[in-house]
Amino acid sequence: MQELIMPIKVTRKELKELWLHATYRCNLTCKHCLFSCSPTNNLGELTLAECQSYVLKGMYQGVKALYITGGEPLVWPWLSDFLKWYYTLESVLPLTILTNGTLITADMAMMFQGYIGQGLNLRISMECYTKTNHEAFRGQGSFDQVLYGIRNLNNFGIRPMIAFVNKSGGDLCSLDQLKLESEFREKLKSDFGLEIKGLKIIAAYGKGRFAGLVHPVVSNEQVRSRLETVQCAYGVAVSKGGVYPCPIMVDVPESVLLETKAGFVGQSFELNYGFCLSCFATGSCCG
Repeated sequence: MQELIMPIKVTRKELKELWLHATYRCNLTCKHCLFSCSPTNNLGELTLAECQSYVLKGMYQGVKALYITGGEPLVWPWLSDFLKWYYTLESVLPLTILTNGTLITADMAMMFQGYIGQGLNLRISMECYTKTNHEAFRGQGSFDQVLYGIRNLNNFGIRPMIAFVNKSGGDLCSLDQLKLESEFREKLKSDFGLEIKGLKIIAAYGKGRFAGLVHPVVSNEQVRSRLETVQCAYGVAVSKGGVYPCPIMVDVPESVLLETKAGFVGQSFELNYGFCLSCFATGSCCG
């Protein structure tokens, strides 16, 4: 295989996605967390006013979809206020909340139900449809808690997407994705009476608690073929530290972006981080 040449230059030709990394706090301490999130992580969180400003600016620049992530968004103190504000705007974009699902109470599910018809989506992280495999990464007790959260959503007519992380770091095409999705559907339905919308498979990245545990093999051809499809070519992410090329890099201070008069469209930047190779190796995107 030809030696990969770093850094890799990417140009953002449009701005389709805006990610709000609302908080670094989380009720879990998952083994593969990109940001080493925990209940005591104090890297900061966005305020309601900051999120409102970023959303309005992003919509003005042509953003087509919004995401709220973390950390665990359900511990972010302004989530309810943000949703109330957002869904009173004259026009809204599809909004997805990425959560571990363990904190979804019946009251919270009822709140979400009020926005589902306006384009709200919920994506819940699960490492497997079995307790042993799921808790090997997300901790003791997390499996029953996430089932509880999905059941509360189902009781209000909501079927969430499930997010599964391919911990191998290999090409996602090497997985039988349809088979895995079918297994998730069938096992969650037969064993627990739960219904989901579908399965999203994403790549593991060698950073945070998983640093050094993922070693993607990338060819120059993969880089060339995916330069316009990697997420940093069409989106940005914001955290307390500022604006970044993608939701994987929101804790990398040296990657912060400076806005031009034209916003963030047309910017070129260099990727010189080993974990960025996972996007080119797998073709994965967070959106």
